[in-house]
Amino acid sequence: MENLISKLNKNTQIIIKGEEYIVETKTWYSIEEDETVSYVKCELNNDKVLVIIPDDQLIYIGKIIEKMKYERISDDKIKYNNIIFTKTGEGHQFITNIDFGNEDEIEGKCIFEDYEAGNNIISLGILSDKENTRADVYADILSKEDIEFEIDPF
Repeated sequence: MENLISKLNKNTQIIIKGEEYIVETKTWYSIEEDETVSYVKCELNNDKVLVIIPDDQLIYIGKIIEKMKYERISDDKIKYNNIIFTKTGEGHQFITNIDFGNEDEIEGKCIFEDYEAGNNIISLGILSDKENTRADVYADILSKEDIEFEIDPF
């Protein structure tokens, strides 16, 4: 995971499952509930976000969905597109380091709930530093093999 994270540099071209993206930001986060947790979020072009959580060996790419329409089934289950997702985590995210990108481009503090079903993750978020804007993401879980780096021929 560390090798993958170290290759994610400003304007790096990456290919994820055959689609090309450009890395625009790279930010390290932790959560107030367990400050030993560390993860990386990279904003990509095409309104996508790449998240890498080394301790969990988890990588996912998702699209921000404004005003995601889901149904809360219980405290730990939601329904989205007729699929039941189960809660896998929640907390209060904060920035520990910005490798590149400016604060206008990245999430800051966020109250989140994460849900999973099959090979998908939904992260429901409220950005408390940005007038409580919703920051919901629908994502596909990836393996390291799903990510390639564009090789510069020069």
